[in-house]
Amino acid sequence: MKISQVIETLKQIQVEFGDIAVTGGTMMDDYPLSSISVTEKGGMEIWPHDPNGITKDPKYKIEIDGVFFQ
Repeated sequence: MKISQVIETLKQIQVEFGDIAVTGGTMMDDYPLSSISVTEKGGMEIWPHDPNGITKDPKYKIEIDGVFFQ
């Protein structure tokens, strides 16, 4: 992932979620950054995808944890 893509993605996240913390992620010498996501306190991804459908569940109170790099 190029720097320009990282910056643009982080700007989108900031507009939608505010100035949230970077809470985790991993990078290795031989593996470039491939994704940036927003997770909730339980560790589930809610942005850019919501694979568990928690944002659509009105009974589930979402508490944002932060940005996760992978």
